[in-house]
Amino acid sequence: MGQLLVALQTLHTITIDDLAFSNPDLHAEYLNLVNLLIELIRELGNCNNSLLRSTSLDEKYDTNTSEAYLDLAISDGIESYYSRIYIHKNQKFIVETNGSGKSAVTAEDVMNLICQKVSQLNFVK
Repeated sequence: MGQLLVALQTLHTITIDDLAFSNPDLHAEYLNLVNLLIELIRELGNCNNSLLRSTSLDEKYDTNTSEAYLDLAISDGIESYYSRIYIHKNQKFIVETNGSGKSAVTAEDVMNLICQKVSQLNFVK
């Protein structure tokens, strides 16, 4: 199982590296998005220490769609937010939460979608 995870992370990395050449604008948005997500996790963790134990941001690859995605999980053990942020073949992001997805063009668009959902939860204590 460990080798499969490494292989999927490698496919994610290759896909994102290819974006630097095939679509530099989307690549820049992806890098910005990763930084914004890390900032969000830090900010939430500073407000609620219990979030740090079960919050993650993982790079993954969907072999069914041949798309890289970020797997975001934020949880304090009571409430949770989970989403997959696909780097879609149509050169945009798809934020999938609870089985439904919304498209976003920029990192800021993605963050707005995520923050709308996260703000409804009682993470800040």
